[in-house]
Amino acid sequence: MRGTHRTAAIAAMIVVGCLAATVLAGAWVLRGEGAARATSADRAFDAVADNAPAASGPDVVTFSGIADVKFGDTVADLTAEHGLTKPPGACVMRFGDLTGGDPVFDEDRLVLLWAHAPVRTPEGISEGSSVDAVRQAYSGEVELTPPAGSHAYPGIMVQQGDSAYLFLHDGTTVQKEIAGYADYVQRLYTDGFGAC
Repeated sequence: MRGTHRTAAIAAMIVVGCLAATVLAGAWVLRGEGAARATSADRAFDAVADNAPAASGPDVVTFSGIADVKFGDTVADLTAEHGLTKPPGACVMRFGDLTGGDPVFDEDRLVLLWAHAPVRTPEGISEGSSVDAVRQAYSGEVELTPPAGSHAYPGIMVQQGDSAYLFLHDGTTVQKEIAGYADYVQRLYTDGFGAC
C-alpha cells in the first residue's frame, strides 16, 4: 500500500510538473506572439509617422506663417532676414530664401500668404489636394459661395483664432491656397484684397 501511495504521489508530481511546463510554455508563446504583434504594430506606426506630413519647415504654412516668417512681420524685417524683393514687372514681392509663398502686405505688415505646391498645411493640404481631403482635415470649416455671375472659385475657410486658411476650389480640387489674418482672408474673398 505504501508503494502505491508513493507511486501515486510521484505520478501526481509528474502531472503537476507537466501542467506547469505547459502553462509556462503557453505563456511564453503568447508573450512571443504579443511581442511579434507589438513589433509589427510598431513598424506600422513608424511607417505612418514616416508618411505623415511634417508639422513645420520651409514647405509648411501654418496659421502663424511659414518657417520663421510670421504674419505681422514688417517689410523691413523680411527684407533683412529673407531677402524680400520685388522683381521688375512682378505683381508680388518674393522671398530670397523661401519658395512657394507669395506675401501680401497691408502698409508694411505681412497679412496674407499665397501658398503654392509643394507648400502645404501641417495636415498635408496643398494646391491639388481634393476638396474631400480638406473637409476631412478640418472641422468647423465655412463654405464660401461666390455671388451669382461671378467667375470666382468657391472657397472653404478654416479659422483658428485671428488667423485662417482659404482653399479656393473647382468643386473637386484645391486650385489656390491662402493663409493669413482671418479678416484679410475674408476681405480677399469678398473684395479681392491683395490682387494686383
